[in-house]
Amino acid sequence: MLKLKMGIITALLYGGFKMIKFNSVRNTGLCLLMIIFLLSTLPAVVAEQATMGLSPEQIKEITTKVDPVLKGKPVTDIPEEDRSQLFLAEGLFPGSYDLFFRHAEYLALEKRSYTEAVPRLKKALELKPKDLAALELLANCYTELKETSEEVSCWETIRHLIEDDDSEVTRELRERVTLNLGRMAAENEMVMRQGRRFIIYTPVSSDYFHVDKELTDERLEEVFAQVTGDLECFPAFRTSIIILGPVKFNEVKPTSWAGGFAQGGRSMTLKTENFPQTDPESRLPARKILLHEFTHNIVAIAADGRCPTWLNEGLAVFAENKDDSFTEFRPQIPSPENMMTLEQLEKEFYDIRQIDGGPRVAAAYNLAGLYARFLIQNYTMTAPRLMLNELKNRKPLEEALQQVCTLTVAAFEQRFRNWVHELANQ
Repeated sequence: MLKLKMGIITALLYGGFKMIKFNSVRNTGLCLLMIIFLLSTLPAVVAEQATMGLSPEQIKEITTKVDPVLKGKPVTDIPEEDRSQLFLAEGLFPGSYDLFFRHAEYLALEKRSYTEAVPRLKKALELKPKDLAALELLANCYTELKETSEEVSCWETIRHLIEDDDSEVTRELRERVTLNLGRMAAENEMVMRQGRRFIIYTPVSSDYFHVDKELTDERLEEVFAQVTGDLECFPAFRTSIIILGPVKFNEVKPTSWAGGFAQGGRSMTLKTENFPQTDPESRLPARKILLHEFTHNIVAIAADGRCPTWLNEGLAVFAENKDDSFTEFRPQIPSPENMMTLEQLEKEFYDIRQIDGGPRVAAAYNLAGLYARFLIQNYTMTAPRLMLNELKNRKPLEEALQQVCTLTVAAFEQRFRNWVHELANQ
């Protein structure tokens, strides 16, 4: 269908040139109207291809008509009969944030055409990724379209961007974000509580009233302090902890054996079974899994999402077993057949996503934890911090290891095998 529409547009443009040659103004206008209609049904990025054949006169006319919008003025500032030219203008000015944002604003607020507004807002955010106005309008479009997960993502992104901004400029926006996240929690039978370090979502059901009381600020402070202190990375926003009942958790978990999972630096999702009712003054039973998933959140921020899985999981395993003292981490020495190179281990983590758990999953996590322990024991806790920073700066793993440990990958793996052999013979 896309190729057919592009073919029709090309034919119309070609025909349009012939009409211009014969001074058929009426026919040329009809041709352009048909092109505009077809462009309005195409993704914004395709418009650029479709307008390559416009004549200089046509380009000048379009530019003149949409010039106020290109300068950031609302679409309603230009005559109504000229507004259809915006679809063609998107192909002529693919780098204009103002054009895409103002056009989307007009389509959403004036025309209530949210499906047309969304791709233009996404394009605007490609040009200005942290633009709050575009993010909020996109969230509102998803509200109207009832696309819940996308709407939550928008509100959470805004929250992360302005969480530490106490200025009057963002005060009302912060209030709107809180109200909308609370509304969405209620719509999904959840209760939202804003803690000191985390925002906590728990089920409304009376069966799980105790879960929120388990996640006290004091208990969570211990988790926050350990992970951020070890990795020396402090998020500019509060991480969301989402607690789901067994049915909902099983619907969203990424693997059959997952007991919890992190989503970038933004949130972690855990199941209610992790939180039995206990004395709030005691140590949190779910501390280990919280440490594991929060490590993933912080690693995602520290490495900007570029950390290999073996290191990401290895640091998470190390964190949950550290227990305030490095020497308390008691590894199980892998058998020779379970020893893998970093490349093999990376592939293994991909492969085990397709199986139903068991010894193979446990072996992969254990080996990753050993690699992390070896790195920390021999090069101090500074080593993973520096490696994450190198990876964040788009250095490949080979260069990051060379920079931090002055070893090639092969030499690092050989030293690791020697170290494991020594452990086995202690």
